[in-house]
Amino acid sequence: MKKIIIPLLVFLLSFGAEAQESGFLNHLSAGLQIGSDGLGIELASPLGSSFRARAGYSFLPSIPYRKTVSAPEHPGAVGSAKGKDIPVDAKASLHMSDIEVFLDYYPMSYNGFHVSAGLLCGSRKVVSIKNVTPLPDDYNIVGLDVDGYTVKAVRNTIEGYIATNSLRPYLGVGYDIPISSDNRYSLSVDLGAFYWGKPELYAPGEPLIGDWKDVRVPSSTLNGRDEGLVEKAERTSFYPLLGVHFYRVLF
Repeated sequence: MKKIIIPLLVFLLSFGAEAQESGFLNHLSAGLQIGSDGLGIELASPLGSSFRARAGYSFLPSIPYRKTVSAPEHPGAVGSAKGKDIPVDAKASLHMSDIEVFLDYYPMSYNGFHVSAGLLCGSRKVVSIKNVTPLPDDYNIVGLDVDGYTVKAVRNTIEGYIATNSLRPYLGVGYDIPISSDNRYSLSVDLGAFYWGKPELYAPGEPLIGDWKDVRVPSSTLNGRDEGLVEKAERTSFYPLLGVHFYRVLF
């Protein structure tokens, strides 16, 4: 990720210096941000009197979530042969990181209200999932059949993840607030959402012949054992984005 960010920042700095005479990119601000997508850094520069371009990088520190679910003692069996249900502690961790590019439009140049459109680019894997309590040995042999693959435990553990689109278009609104008399320092508050498609659950699957691969596990195949959590995730195509940005004008 750093191999992409550093050349981007260098390009904006050099291009901004060359474009000062044209009235575009004639100022450059550096910013720090905090919001629902985590922490980030940003560069911003005006494009004439009505537009501003922003580019940066944000990351969300890993946020773990634990939940106890029930699982049959003997997977693949039916009726009483399933054995008793046993409690299994599972852990899900949310983690995101994105390169972000935005274009802000100021319909009224005399105040800080703006409409923003942008694009975020990041890893497809946004949530990692695994059981903390070791599963019974039967789970290393019998698993869930998905499209010719068998999703089962490896050393009594099943690890999966929820994936989304790596490219995520954004639309929102915001407002800039000067916090110094010379306008060198300012705050910006933005509210919007980005579209990341349909989140889907993936887990390693073993074929009859060949190598393991990550296969999509539809929520309908879980028989409610996850208490509907995957089904709820599949319906969350938009991620709300609320951010506060602190800017300092560099030149």
